[in-house]
Amino acid sequence: MTSANHSDPGDRPDLDTRHPPRIGVVGFSSPHFDQDQARVELRRLLRALLERWPGPLADVEVVSGLTNQGVPKIAYELARELGLRTVGISARQALRVRAGVFPVDRRWLVGDRFGDESQDFIAYVDALIRVGGGEQSRAEVELFRRRFADTPAALDARLLEVEVTWFGRARAIPRRR
Repeated sequence: MTSANHSDPGDRPDLDTRHPPRIGVVGFSSPHFDQDQARVELRRLLRALLERWPGPLADVEVVSGLTNQGVPKIAYELARELGLRTVGISARQALRVRAGVFPVDRRWLVGDRFGDESQDFIAYVDALIRVGGGEQSRAEVELFRRRFADTPAALDARLLEVEVTWFGRARAIPRRR
């Protein structure tokens, strides 16, 4: 299911960057979602952004959370398939996850715990794709929105979001006392 908000890349302007685009990808980091659907949607959105870059694709970077699982892994696999560079920005905590880290072209560690890297990640990327995701993904989208708050047309050209089916358990909402 595609989100109605910023999901149709249609007639958008070129990515206005002075360097090859750095495309950030956020989303579910666990394996409990429809990975086939996520792969199809992410490929579609990546291609839509790449069509707007006039330069060589080999210079474009796909930037994600370094882990070798979930949406980051899918993003890196698609990047390799498309001949793009891979960059992992994460906290040192990523080095301890069971799934391990993806062998990216460039690794950038910021802070100790997941989320410590969010500000640096958002400052680094030129465009952002969200494929599902939880609290951290949505917080990073909000940071990206704030970064382009004064230029809505630029935000619309750079932020693409899509929902995918989640198979995991829903988080319990704490009851108020």
